Amino acid sequence: MLIKCIFNKGKNIPLEYRCLYETDETDYSYLKIGDKFRVYGIKFFPTRVDYLICNHYGNRNPDWIPGNLFEVIDHTLPNNWSICITYLNQDFKPLYDSFKIHSIISYPKLVTSISHYEGIIEREYDDLLYFFLEKEKFDNRCEYQSES
Repeated sequence: MLIKCIFNKGKNIPLEYRCLYETDETDYSYLKIGDKFRVYGIKFFPTRVDYLICNHYGNRNPDWIPGNLFEVIDHTLPNNWSICITYLNQDFKPLYDSFKIHSIISYPKLVTSISHYEGIIEREYDDLLYFFLEKEKFDNRCEYQSES
């Protein structure tokens, strides 16, 4: 899946799509309008989706970013991704209870291990290392497919 940044300000997220305390002043200026990003995970809320991307600049760590800031260029999902329905999974249910996250789609470990999911957000070394190994495999598959 490939997306293109079309906005980088909180004010571009309509009020009814704000799920995580975003305001008009929420700053996404580290995203450059027009830049394209590969998607490494998709998180579904009742009124929006967030994409797990890596910025091209700065720390390059993965971040969940509101989908309202992007347009989808390529809708194709990797064939090895899995899904977690959060409210049906005891480990992930707190994500539904606290944030109303309905489901997550991504590489298997991200949707089967709540500690890995949290580790990505908390910037835990081992979890970031695992993420970047998955990212490299995914990026290599994408480059191969684009050459075919």
